[in-house]
Amino acid sequence: MAEQHNHAQQHPRSHSEAEAAAGIVPSHGISINLPETAPGAQANSRRPHPVKHMSAPAPMYQSPIRHHKRAPSKSKGVKETLNARSHYGSSDDDGAAVHRINQYIIKQEIGRGSFGAVHLATDQYGNEYAVKEFSKSRLRKRAQSNLLRRPNRPRGAGHLAAGLGFNSPLHRLSSSDRVKQTEGNNSLELIKEECAVMKKLNHNNLVALIEVLDDPEEDSLYMVLEICKKGVVMKVGLDERAEPYEEEACRCWFRDMILGIEYLHAQGIIHRDIKPDNCLITNDDVLKIVDFGVSEMFEKQSDMHITKSAGSPAFMPPELCVAKHGQVSGKAADIWSMGVTLYCLRYGHIPFEKGGMLELYESIRSDDLPLQQEQDDNFEDLIRRVLDKNPDTRITMEELRVRHQELK
Repeated sequence: MAEQHNHAQQHPRSHSEAEAAAGIVPSHGISINLPETAPGAQANSRRPHPVKHMSAPAPMYQSPIRHHKRAPSKSKGVKETLNARSHYGSSDDDGAAVHRINQYIIKQEIGRGSFGAVHLATDQYGNEYAVKEFSKSRLRKRAQSNLLRRPNRPRGAGHLAAGLGFNSPLHRLSSSDRVKQTEGNNSLELIKEECAVMKKLNHNNLVALIEVLDDPEEDSLYMVLEICKKGVVMKVGLDERAEPYEEEACRCWFRDMILGIEYLHAQGIIHRDIKPDNCLITNDDVLKIVDFGVSEMFEKQSDMHITKSAGSPAFMPPELCVAKHGQVSGKAADIWSMGVTLYCLRYGHIPFEKGGMLELYESIRSDDLPLQQEQDDNFEDLIRRVLDKNPDTRITMEELRVRHQELK
């Protein structure tokens, strides 16, 4: 999935001057900074190479020094337009077909998911966005199918309906009421959970939601998101290879993942589908996490346990690859998926590759982690700690923060 307006960032003259000017005071000494470039050295030597699969990569940028300030959750003002209007016509310039939804001109497809496509779009001022399009009919079928399978399943302690903030929690309604609700006039109910999660987020390493539009006369719903022009960090899958990144590039991307997922967890949200396809790169070489369609929201004081499997099988942790697994730590599950993503970036393929689903799950649970010989023992140890098959001894986000700074 793709998604930002981007601004080139200048490298500060010194850390202290930049922090003072921005009013940033790192908490507990946890800011993650790149070292200053030595005189005469290549300015971008510690930045990732341009995204490998792009046909025409943009020129390299000086690395911004990234800080993380732990801030309280704050809902953003996301516009909801229930009476949007679609227009189909032709361009005055060349006669090509033009699709417009309100002020957004929908252009070429730049990504695709299970319920629709993602398009590049521009507004009347020429600003670019990523517009995620959903099929309402497909969403209704999914909602009704889920209700038939689990009509009134209670949620665990501390678990919130992600729609809280839009309407009453889903689990307080009967199954028939919920079906009627999704068939009502407010089609935004169909994507309320993903919208509710995204409205709660405000972080530089998470893609921002700008507006949600519904044309009552059309089958499509639209989410307008900030765009990340360089696309996904890597295209990789079962039996699909990609050119790997160098260690320093992997550390840079992994640092951005840590900052984004740490913030998510602090807001009581488990992502549940972390993978390279959901890590997008801006023109300024900042990694942003996207796609909160299967995320779960909890009360912050809860232990954030999940009880069902979701996301991409190749990125699932061992504890979710068993039948009747019961409650497992959502935080530990996200950290495993981060580890599989890091492995893909470093080696260009998924660590556990099997053709059948049962064989894949057995491999994730039982097979040793296949690693190439690493020059840096610390880097190898990091991957092993993140991909610890035991969730109780798997590295935590707090330990990961400290450990990643040691690896700079």
